[in-house]
Amino acid sequence: MAGVAKWGGLGAVLVGLGFLAAAGSTAPAVVKDVSALPRASGSNAYSLTALHRRLPPQALDTVQRYVDFFSTKQRRRVEDGLARSGRYLETYRQIFRAEGVPEELVFLPMIESGFVENAVSPAKAVGVWQFISETGKLYNLQNDDWYDRRLDPIVSARAAARLLRHLYNTFDDWDLALAAYNSGAGTVKWARRVNEKAKLPTSYWALDLPEETRNYVPAFIAMVLIAKNPSAFGFDEIQFHAKVVFDQIKVSPGVSLADLAESLGIGLDRLLDLNPELIRGEIPPGEKPYSLRIPSGARRPLLTRLLGVKDAGCDCVIHSVQAADTVDALASQFKVRPANIQKANQLKDDLDLTQRRVVVIPL
Repeated sequence: MAGVAKWGGLGAVLVGLGFLAAAGSTAPAVVKDVSALPRASGSNAYSLTALHRRLPPQALDTVQRYVDFFSTKQRRRVEDGLARSGRYLETYRQIFRAEGVPEELVFLPMIESGFVENAVSPAKAVGVWQFISETGKLYNLQNDDWYDRRLDPIVSARAAARLLRHLYNTFDDWDLALAAYNSGAGTVKWARRVNEKAKLPTSYWALDLPEETRNYVPAFIAMVLIAKNPSAFGFDEIQFHAKVVFDQIKVSPGVSLADLAESLGIGLDRLLDLNPELIRGEIPPGEKPYSLRIPSGARRPLLTRLLGVKDAGCDCVIHSVQAADTVDALASQFKVRPANIQKANQLKDDLDLTQRRVVVIPL
């Protein structure tokens, strides 16, 4: 995979011995006296009010150490991650609200990937939301030699929201859902069974989880506190990236992004930036047209340039012309009239068709 960014994540840097040594701390102990504390439930589970109500004192101490660490030794990483988050936060909030997930979880990529779109962890987790291949496929994040849906920051966010909702439905607690997102549902279930047999509380703070997972939720909470109010923690000069906005067009398999970029009169990098999942720079094989993102406002100029007319508001597919293509064959493939293809592309016959790189199929 070309152009990937190796990423241990803030989680990898901060959890475990790396954080503990840097912060001058010992591993957060399992909190025993949590039987009277409320669960991490509801859409406001990570609001400031809820956190003060439900976190045990030892947990608050650990969160504070993470806040201090993020604000000092990891300050540059946090600044860069927050800046990149501007590209997607508004979209992520809409997705998470629609999926019934606490809005604060949009900041989870600060721990997972630092909002680096092409991040790849040592465990081969990929993308902003750091899905491994097996889990990704359960949530329609397919990957093959042509494309990797885990690299799509928007599609993978919807998958992450649904995974988190599934984990919450499993454990009835958002802290436990986050722990399972980090270490797997099996690890959390096993830790709960151990406590149940010992007649101990089964909240996140009472479980004997792997060290990384014991640090994961406090680190996330600390990041939420900073991300929701950066200036309160001394992050006063973050240059947030502009929100990613785009138009979409339908493109048939085999179309090269380089050809489309040329037709649009833009650099190939802009198309690759909007469609990072297309790892070969080409629309993957398939039976249906692919919804490709193009720069906002570019759809009409592209179709106008290809059609050679001013009125290019049609619903259509961009098709890459193959050597064996004929007008009649394309009409049969897309279930349209041959005359419509000829008119839209100003084609006299099949010879004209073979002279084109791409044509527009009006639907």
